[in-house]
Amino acid sequence: MYPSPPSHTAYRSIFLTCVQDFEPMETFITFILSSAIIAFFLRNYLKSIADGNSQNTPSPTPTSMTRNCPKCGSPVRKGAAFCDHCGIPMKMWEIKSAAAKTTDAPTGEDAEARIHPLINASMCVGCGSCVDACPEDGVLDVIGGKAQVINLPACMGHGSCADVCPTSAIVLVKGDQVRTVEVPQIDEKFETNVRGIYIVGELGGMALIKNAVNEGKLAIDHIYEEIKGEVKTPGVTDVAIIGAGPAGLSASLTAKQYGLSYITLEQGELASTIRQYPRHKLVMAEPIEIPMYGSLWMNEAEKETLLEVWETIIRNTEVEIRTNERVTNVMRENGYFMVRSTKGEYKARRVVLAVGKRGTPRKLGVPGEELSKVVYKLIEAESYVSSYILIVGGGDSALEAAIGLSKQPGNTVYLSYRGSEFRRAKARNVERIQQAIESGAVIPLLNSQVTEITAKEVTLTINGNETKKIPNDYVFVMIGGEPPTAFLQKLGVEIVTKVV
Repeated sequence: MYPSPPSHTAYRSIFLTCVQDFEPMETFITFILSSAIIAFFLRNYLKSIADGNSQNTPSPTPTSMTRNCPKCGSPVRKGAAFCDHCGIPMKMWEIKSAAAKTTDAPTGEDAEARIHPLINASMCVGCGSCVDACPEDGVLDVIGGKAQVINLPACMGHGSCADVCPTSAIVLVKGDQVRTVEVPQIDEKFETNVRGIYIVGELGGMALIKNAVNEGKLAIDHIYEEIKGEVKTPGVTDVAIIGAGPAGLSASLTAKQYGLSYITLEQGELASTIRQYPRHKLVMAEPIEIPMYGSLWMNEAEKETLLEVWETIIRNTEVEIRTNERVTNVMRENGYFMVRSTKGEYKARRVVLAVGKRGTPRKLGVPGEELSKVVYKLIEAESYVSSYILIVGGGDSALEAAIGLSKQPGNTVYLSYRGSEFRRAKARNVERIQQAIESGAVIPLLNSQVTEITAKEVTLTINGNETKKIPNDYVFVMIGGEPPTAFLQKLGVEIVTKVV
């Protein structure tokens, strides 16, 4: 005997229960369908825009372009940020393709134009002295750690900003005069006037990590194309790479990728260039393609994190780098280059210089100098706040750093110098440091020498017999060194002034 069928009320109850159980799934399915529909219409809309642009904007021709892309040779439109064909950023060649400065005096409107400040961002430490000194409101401001002219029409040309700038980053110009930089003579393939010697990275005028990595790769690309058909000479390396910062490492990886024989020499520890960055966050606005490694993108990273990544890249790719070996000379002999270092001699068909702009800084030679808090150049004063800071040195760089850092909130700034007075510095800097000392902004430690650096302290001897310990978060060693310009001139590389 079959059971009685459910009543109408029972069917209704079962149906409502099913609907309630299905509601979450129904919502999920609705969401998926809605997303698919939106994606479909959005794709068609973007495609219509792209098709419209491609129809309305013809490919550049030799008559409409300003230049060919230095990498792929394709025509590039005037003002284009990237090459449409290979995607390389055109800004990499901004300085290399800039006109050399002439000595002609300004004429016409420029001669009569009002004087105004021109700020070299690479020298500005963001101390804000110029902003405070300007008698006009709203002309200057510190933005992103660098002083900028934000209201040029309001500038009356007083020049007080240039007078107080501790790093001489401000010059007074007329009319449309622009910034000039002294850089090695380099062509669009990164080759200098000495055929076979290439310069990449910061030394060529572009300081960004991404630019340095791209330049290192492009230089080796060109070298490979140039020498791949040549007969190799036993005992002669294809390329000698001097420096293992971002540019040098990229060049080394690219050489290894091509199967070129190479030797990479670094005068300091691994990634010495990165070790000079502030111990604060570094920002990469876009990914960097590292040869043999892939895409690297750290939106915000500590210096130590970037160093760890560098070491990981070297470990994973097994690229060879010889550290603590300084190159002393490069000479052409019998069709190749003889590279002489503190540890030996090497023969190379081509040479890539990736040594940076700092050259060889003189070191203290004391225990603890290898700590990451010890640096040899001040990049951004505003990165250092509420800290105990020691500057070592008595020249202009040391005094300028002390003045700039003393203006940052919460800093306690010590200035250690082995002499009794600042004889090597410019009179203006001496006057300004004396004012900072008298106001208590800078604490002088004259006739002193650093004997040890630890994580939280620095030990000094004063007057040869007194021992003094001071609390410390950062040490800036600014006691001179050998600038790269002298080394380049010894190699025969021309230094030119470019208008950018």
